[in-house]
Amino acid sequence: MPLTWEELAEVEGPARFNLFTVPELLAERPDAWAEIDDVAHSLAPLLELWDAHPVELNYPPDYPEMPGEPPRVQPSKKVAEHWDATGNRIG
Repeated sequence: MPLTWEELAEVEGPARFNLFTVPELLAERPDAWAEIDDVAHSLAPLLELWDAHPVELNYPPDYPEMPGEPPRVQPSKKVAEHWDATGNRIG
């Protein structure tokens, strides 16, 4: 979303931007990305952080499974005895 820093500070969460609200926001600013290249920042501070602590984060990130979430396993490797009828793993 093309937001100014001031607009970003007012956003309470990403749910504000969806299929219905984004076209309305863009209609207010037809050329919302016009200033995207006006300011460039250096990557040096990020590279210094990496040099100080070179640890790669896991990707995809680990998120705990939610109740009722489908199994996170390829269907071909899913063992029926390990899952209940609602998709929760049996301990």
